[in-house]
Amino acid sequence: MRQAPRVDIQRIERVAIVKLSSIGDVVHALPVSAALKRSFPHLQIAWITEERCAEMVTGNPYLYEVITIPGKAWRHSAWHPHTWKEVRQVVGTLRSRQFQLVIDLQGLLKSAVVAWLTGAPIRIGYHWQREGAWLFNRVVPRAPSSVHVVQEYLDVARYLGAETEPVEFPLYIPPEADEKVCCLLEEEGIEPSDRFISINPSAGQPFKRWRTERWAELITQIDRQHRIPVVLVGGKADRPLVEEIRSRTPAPFADTVGRTNLKELAAILRRSAVHLCGDTGSAHISVALGRPVIGLYGPTNHLRTAPYGQQHRIITHKHECPVCNRHPRREHSDCMDMITVSEVMDTLQRTLLEVTTHA
Repeated sequence: MRQAPRVDIQRIERVAIVKLSSIGDVVHALPVSAALKRSFPHLQIAWITEERCAEMVTGNPYLYEVITIPGKAWRHSAWHPHTWKEVRQVVGTLRSRQFQLVIDLQGLLKSAVVAWLTGAPIRIGYHWQREGAWLFNRVVPRAPSSVHVVQEYLDVARYLGAETEPVEFPLYIPPEADEKVCCLLEEEGIEPSDRFISINPSAGQPFKRWRTERWAELITQIDRQHRIPVVLVGGKADRPLVEEIRSRTPAPFADTVGRTNLKELAAILRRSAVHLCGDTGSAHISVALGRPVIGLYGPTNHLRTAPYGQQHRIITHKHECPVCNRHPRREHSDCMDMITVSEVMDTLQRTLLEVTTHA
């Protein structure tokens, strides 16, 4: 891979960050925009992302502009004439901005092509450039101390001379999202002053999900031991999970699954006392909002992708899992099945005590 050239950032004005997806990955990259703009106020920073993730960057005070592309819609209708018309329009928009520097924080072929289409003379990416992305971008090497993906992305900001501390996640929630969430929770019997626990029972891939019967048992135990309301969150595709959980527990819970957009989801997470979930985007949104997260992790690399700064609340059995030890790259659910309701409850009790102590 070709190493990135030294860049005189003082001679640069127009910068684009390319981070197209997914939700959690976009949140991980947010500190780069904060570090660059804080260190170099003269920069005009744009963010290029897919439409489905755009709400994670809109309203970011460090950005000059957010440019969205359809993403999945294009891939599903690649040969439709309307798609090619949209592609030409997007390319025209990208070229018209005359970016001088593009930072690819995706490291995939699709993001590298988008970076190349901007026409920017300098294109750099973080160290993990895959699928031939390294043919389009120069690579910033990873610092030995950068284990978590947030720090890997910040390696690029440091390479450009930016000060990266404190690590800041500029995730904006508009007042109308808060208002909508207040009404939604009140419909479910939760007043604005009530504290509650939020749970996301889903994850992007099935092998990252805890069994619905265990989520149901956990909700039952929370109701019996703590009498704290539980709010389930997620997207429309997660409705079957909610119905399975409902059929397995007599305990009440508030159901907001499929009833919020990303900004409204963030508003719920910001209000919750603790968020419980698997390896999924809501974990990282909660971190960005400064909320405690208990993450249930299977065979994925939790050291790299766990909720940033909250690795002590991660529950994982990866290192004692026979399947992981024999086949480190295999996608399987054995690790998740090793996580018990009792150990999640123990972690929740400790976290609730921490929240109460520091309130």
